Amino acid sequence: MIRVIAVDDEKPALRRLGKLLEAFDRVEVCGLYDSPKKFLEFALTSPESFDLALLDMEMPGLHGLELARRLRGIRPEVNIVFITAYEEFARDAFDVEALDYLLKPMTEEHLARTLSRCEKRIGHSGAAEAAGARSVSVRSFGPFSVITGQDAPIRFRNSKSRELLAYLHEHGGKPVGKASIMEELWPGGDEERSQVNLHTTVYQLRKDLEAFGLVDVIEQAKTAGGSYGLRWPGPIDDDAAEFELAFREYRRTSSLTPVLRAIRLYGDGYLAGSGYGWAAPRQAELEMKFSELLEAMIDAYVRSGRYDIALGPMQKAVRLQPLEERLHAKMIALLLLMGREEDAKRYDAMIQDLLEERESDEPSVLDFSRLSANPASYF
Repeated sequence: MIRVIAVDDEKPALRRLGKLLEAFDRVEVCGLYDSPKKFLEFALTSPESFDLALLDMEMPGLHGLELARRLRGIRPEVNIVFITAYEEFARDAFDVEALDYLLKPMTEEHLARTLSRCEKRIGHSGAAEAAGARSVSVRSFGPFSVITGQDAPIRFRNSKSRELLAYLHEHGGKPVGKASIMEELWPGGDEERSQVNLHTTVYQLRKDLEAFGLVDVIEQAKTAGGSYGLRWPGPIDDDAAEFELAFREYRRTSSLTPVLRAIRLYGDGYLAGSGYGWAAPRQAELEMKFSELLEAMIDAYVRSGRYDIALGPMQKAVRLQPLEERLHAKMIALLLLMGREEDAKRYDAMIQDLLEERESDEPSVLDFSRLSANPASYF
């Protein structure tokens, strides 16, 4: 299945393209956008993945080539195909390593050829499926999930099987003592009952994994009270590990590209909504890194004059750290830069009221007069 998004400012052409795509059983249409700006916001903030972006070349406000370059910085793995009425633009398509270009008026036959090329590029061809190509993707941002083969998520028999796998995965393959596992997954429980729960859960988890071709993934050692560990079948696609790599790259280079990549991976947060108490320290650690990346992205957008795009991430940053006065000062400064002085005053009054309820010996950094004098200096 190829997940496709199309962008064209001409709504009739966009609707026609959508109907053409829906005629292919192997295509899932993930979105049709008549606004390049809205598409970029989706690509930047949504955890949803897609394989192919069909971009109109001539759009007011943002040319297709510039849109493709920005998309490359956010989602380098996505295949790009340009749609144009002018063949002379086709040469430019390869400047951004486009997979193909389609000339208007487009036919179903031309689109089919492009989709076949995309299938081969992303490894979804029938030959790959017949060969039984297997890969493992572990998703720790959002609800914990493991995806095998051709996008088949493992179905867990119960919630504890899922939690045990997430817990062992967090330990990076290192053996974890049975006592530690029981304490974290069944806190405060009777030891004998916890042992029964652990053995039952391990048995069920092994069955869950074996049903998807993952055999001998759970390793057991009987020394020193016994332990369990993970041994994945070769390298895995691990979103948490990829996030850490992107964070280190940002720290090393100060480039915005790894920042955007890491923010997209983070989504709703590490093991979001899981309620796993043992995950709290790791969640806090990754949230702090995410906040740093988010602020770097905000600063970059503001310095380039893209205030409207910076507003959404700024709102998220203050929600993550509601007691951080420095971020509230930045929010006020951003509203001032956007020409929204009344909104800035209301926000300042609201924050001042909240801060009065909080006891603190530290001097406040919120000074509306100083903010108004030079809001850009806060970025």
